[in-house]
Amino acid sequence: MLLKPKHAKCDDREELSKRHEVAGDAEEWFSWELLNEYQLSGVNFDFFVNWTSWTHGKISNEFWVKRNVSEDEIKSVSAEVIQDLIYSCDSEEFVKDLALLAKGSLKYKLFRESVDWANQTDDQSPILSVDIDATGRVSAVRREKLGTLMRQIQILSGGTVGVGTKGLKYSYTNLECFLSKTDAAWPGDVDLILLDNEKKPIAILEFKKHNKHDEIEKHKFEVYYKKKRSDKRKYNRLAILRDALGENIPFLVIYYPTREEFDYILIDEVLGDVGNLYAGRDWRLDLPIDKAGQSQLIGKIVEIIQDDENN
Repeated sequence: MLLKPKHAKCDDREELSKRHEVAGDAEEWFSWELLNEYQLSGVNFDFFVNWTSWTHGKISNEFWVKRNVSEDEIKSVSAEVIQDLIYSCDSEEFVKDLALLAKGSLKYKLFRESVDWANQTDDQSPILSVDIDATGRVSAVRREKLGTLMRQIQILSGGTVGVGTKGLKYSYTNLECFLSKTDAAWPGDVDLILLDNEKKPIAILEFKKHNKHDEIEKHKFEVYYKKKRSDKRKYNRLAILRDALGENIPFLVIYYPTREEFDYILIDEVLGDVGNLYAGRDWRLDLPIDKAGQSQLIGKIVEIIQDDENN
């Protein structure tokens, strides 16, 4: 059985990151059922940027999806068995949509949370690396060593890559926590790419949690983009992905609270060239605490996309 990773503290994997008790996390608002009502679907994945400078680079030709293997033993690693496990976890539609977007360069990386990554030896291969072809079917499965994975990360990133001396505080997997303290940090992700009924990308959505006491408006992307090197690179890499998709598609940041006193979300439009991004229009909506609110949010995003297409 495969599991979607949970965002948790690196030094205590039982402590999940904060979430709004009623509204939950933003990724939960874009269910397959609601997106389907608008003839949409969505994909998310990890991707690499080969940096030519600290602000500019180009997309490398692989998309990755990480999934945890439950502690139950996988009886077989045949392509058919692994494909069934992946489809059960993510749905066949999701895998096929993502494989089409990746143009045959999609890999699943499967591993257990319980692996002691710091004490791996050369004879251990704790990772299953799965190749997915352009039709969304498993074409190869192989066991992989930690060192091999780290070398792949560095090659696809154009060299060594780190996140600072302290590493990550929160992450989706124990492996990412470990790698964040090495020179082969796991690649960043895109929270959601919306696809139309022809499976063309029509928007990039970035979800940004707001954990602070003061108002959300004081903590929008443009403030940190100008001040923090890490935030500048984060938003630049998403803009590089935007440009690589070959479409002039909207790039939207959705700010949402974890604290009970906030009853609204903000949508921020990111404009500009890589290295010189800035905020455009913004919209304020009620916090989507139920399916009606979630549908209203998706409808608003569709309206923004259509406005962009008509201008």
